[in-house]
Amino acid sequence: MVFRGKPSKACSRCRERRLRCDLKKPACSSCLRVGEECSGYRSTAALRFSDETDFVRSKAVARATLMKSEHFKTSSKPRYLPQDLRALGRDMFFGHYVSDFSRTWEFLYAYQNPNVAPEHLSLGIDAVSLAFLSHQVSSPVARDMARRKYVEALRKINKAIADPATASKLSTFEGALLLDLFEKIMVPATDAEASRHAHVEGALALVKLRGVGNFREDSEMRALLGLSLNATICALSTGTPIPAAVKEIRQHAAQFVDTSYPKWRLSECILEVTDLPNEIRNRTMTVQERIARSVTLDRKLETIALEASPAWSYERKFVSGHDQRTLVPDGFFPLYDVYPNRMETQMWNVLRLTRIQLCEEIVDTCTALDDEDSKLQSERAKLAIVQMIREICASVPQMTNCEFAARHKLLAGTNHRQPHTHTLSHILDVYILIFSLYVVAWSSYCPTAARDWTIGQLEHIADHFSIKEAAVVLDYLYKQERKKWPWQIYKLLGSHAFAAS
Repeated sequence: MVFRGKPSKACSRCRERRLRCDLKKPACSSCLRVGEECSGYRSTAALRFSDETDFVRSKAVARATLMKSEHFKTSSKPRYLPQDLRALGRDMFFGHYVSDFSRTWEFLYAYQNPNVAPEHLSLGIDAVSLAFLSHQVSSPVARDMARRKYVEALRKINKAIADPATASKLSTFEGALLLDLFEKIMVPATDAEASRHAHVEGALALVKLRGVGNFREDSEMRALLGLSLNATICALSTGTPIPAAVKEIRQHAAQFVDTSYPKWRLSECILEVTDLPNEIRNRTMTVQERIARSVTLDRKLETIALEASPAWSYERKFVSGHDQRTLVPDGFFPLYDVYPNRMETQMWNVLRLTRIQLCEEIVDTCTALDDEDSKLQSERAKLAIVQMIREICASVPQMTNCEFAARHKLLAGTNHRQPHTHTLSHILDVYILIFSLYVVAWSSYCPTAARDWTIGQLEHIADHFSIKEAAVVLDYLYKQERKKWPWQIYKLLGSHAFAAS
């Protein structure tokens, strides 16, 4: 008999993750929070002593067999099936990122064959493809290869820019976009303050050199608008005004797109939101003027949401017969929403999280005043924050709840009660929720139950889907670093690269 020490009473999930199990019945709080089935608690008396006779015998036999085999060892090295990471990266990048996630990059199909693509573009595609592969499977080899390809591509594009004959070519501009995408994918999670705008600024300069009026084809316009989005996010994350070149791009693009479409109207409003902090710093604005400006922008976003249908729509599902705590925060209506695709999910949530930040500004600014109107504006803003939080939370189960609401995203034949894998498309669906969940938990006026549920969802995303960015966000929330402006966290996550379009 072998004494095995004092064993833990914790459930199997808490033991595996080395969590502190509160031993509550019928299930511990840790399992309830993430919606996992609790295995129950062990009897410590039965575990203290165990008959290990068979185990000791098997160890002795194994040791003898190993010593005997030492005499017959050969010097032959293990053989591995060769794997072309470059080809694998390209297949994954074009098959999932370009074709499924972001239409901005459809112009790359013309350069898919490295034999006909300009060298700087071919190297740029290799760098981005390997970076994407490394990001998805955490491959150090792919990451190192990606960096080497990036350095080669950077040298080639610098050479192209130095030559007036090639500097204004479309392929040079497209190469700069690729280098920027590489930076966004490869941004280290801890390097939040590093400058990541050099390639954006370079691409804007190339647009000016080529002439914005020379961008007319559909693929060219998508690439151009993708650049304007990147430049806008850079401005949001640094508190700088929108570059004049972005406004010129949008003025030109307005001739070719439907400006009544919700996505265009939303992006137009976000330009104004981006310029708001700069207006506050550079103008003598009274407190009342700051409130009025924020209220005006919030009302614009509210109107866009009210008029979004039928272009943007979603189906509301009411919950019955399932544990509502895994689907909605305590005290919230038992429902969740299903959207046609991840792009619409993300666009709706960008609108909502922007309203949350504006309404936070309204409430905080109103505290400096004591008049009745300011109190009414503050109360209205708090109600809007809670409503936006409800709607963001309702958008989550369709992606994350493999047991019920997201079961249709699992591969055919998958037993959702057993450990299972997820498709890359499903992983990308879940990824776009992380920033919205961060803003929910960041909000000072988020109900406690909703914040706890949101933390649980981020833990579930980090654990169940193995998405490391969710763990990074959790770390900031645990440290309660509210001083971080949400768009700084967006940049920290490299989320520019994963904006669905």
